[in-house]
Amino acid sequence: MKRMVNLLPVRILAIIVLVTFTSRGTAQDFNHNMKFILHADPLITWLGSDNSVYGSTGAKAGFNIGLNALYYFAENYAASTGISFLASGGRQIAAEDHTMVFSNFTKEVAPGDEMIYNLRYINIPLGARLQTNQNGSLTYFTDLGFDIRLRLKATVDLPAYEISDENANSEVYGINAGWHVLFGLEYEVGTESSIIAGLGYDQDFFDVTKDLTDVFQPEDRSRIHMVRFRFGYKF
Repeated sequence: MKRMVNLLPVRILAIIVLVTFTSRGTAQDFNHNMKFILHADPLITWLGSDNSVYGSTGAKAGFNIGLNALYYFAENYAASTGISFLASGGRQIAAEDHTMVFSNFTKEVAPGDEMIYNLRYINIPLGARLQTNQNGSLTYFTDLGFDIRLRLKATVDLPAYEISDENANSEVYGINAGWHVLFGLEYEVGTESSIIAGLGYDQDFFDVTKDLTDVFQPEDRSRIHMVRFRFGYKF
């Protein structure tokens, strides 16, 4: 029940996919309609909960490194996808007792003691890119769409108990999805290449953390939020 999502983003995704595939025929009129972007994005990430029992105690630094592909189906419009390695997480406290379940033991966390989530994912974006005509060496763009996240590893730190980087895969769902929006600019440095800088925001649709029923964990929906700084090379 608590992992239900508003249908509006799904409808937007359906529109993006429909436009992409119905426009593929026009791509034959454009040379070099496939481009690639190598990117390394520093992130500011944090956990937000819909239950007042849980509160965020601050952000964590993260990063997202990968390769994106752009398929131009019109001069200034492209479908975007790719694959990347995403490191995110957040800091959280509970106003009530919370039982943290690790791979080989459990730990009772007292109210107010910090729980630090360190999350690693394979991230697969699917979106649409809209850009302006080139003005001198500059082109401005927007990329918006959706992401599928496949968990590689989840660990938790409990500083009050001197527990660090402890395996907590049992506490975190193995798959999630979210949305992203990115604004940026390209600066042409060669005939077919440019450097990219941008600023974006990402947010999960679904709960990141499980509410295990065999131990005491107040029910909530905790989602990852991210501010992204895009640095890339397009070729």
